[in-house]
Amino acid sequence: MNRFNITLIFILLLLPSIASAYMPSQRLGALEFRFGPHRPNSNEIIVNDPELSYENIFGKNESMFRFEIELDWQFARVPDIISFAVGGTIGYMHEKGKALYADPATGDMVKSSDTTTLNVFPMSLLAIIRVDVLKDKLGVPFSPYFKAGLDWDIWWTKTSGTTDNQGGTPGFRMVPGIALSLNWIDLTTSRTFDNEVGVNNSALFFEYIYERVDGFGDSGKLDLSPSNIKAHGTWMAGLLLEF
Repeated sequence: MNRFNITLIFILLLLPSIASAYMPSQRLGALEFRFGPHRPNSNEIIVNDPELSYENIFGKNESMFRFEIELDWQFARVPDIISFAVGGTIGYMHEKGKALYADPATGDMVKSSDTTTLNVFPMSLLAIIRVDVLKDKLGVPFSPYFKAGLDWDIWWTKTSGTTDNQGGTPGFRMVPGIALSLNWIDLTTSRTFDNEVGVNNSALFFEYIYERVDGFGDSGKLDLSPSNIKAHGTWMAGLLLEF
């Protein structure tokens, strides 16, 4: 058997492993699902009527359950080091309480049997920086990131099914966070997920949100800034899928 035949046999033996070799897909964007608490920093649910406050109607320590979906486009990347993206979010949160009315005899605000709900669709446009060097270069499965952008919260209140107030409040947010990559838990499964679905990286994340949704100081706008972590702060957690 000559040297050519030996080389050919060696290549044929390697073909199955070459065919099954993992080629990571290119990262072009990200999809996120997040949730967390949101207690508005609002003194007025009905503008210019301090008696009808969030605390009076819904309770002092009551928080809404906030859910958001985010879609990002990663427009620039230094491979394995850092990425830059723009994105948008849309979410929903609501709370129920008992409506208040003025007692004809005393003039005091008292609770009625009618139900009042506050409904909010929070939306934002964001700029995002993700640091990938720990995960992609050093083998540490954490990726810190920072987001900043503009908010627009559409809201309305209903009493016994009838819309009685509605509006929109602009603002801004700043979000530092950290993501824990799930790829390292089961490398084989993560590579299969990438090859078959195109998800290059999946991660759990936790973030602090500093958010001022108060119409940029406009007293005529409903203040929907969170107050779970001091003034203007809350937290959210969720799942990240990079593709």
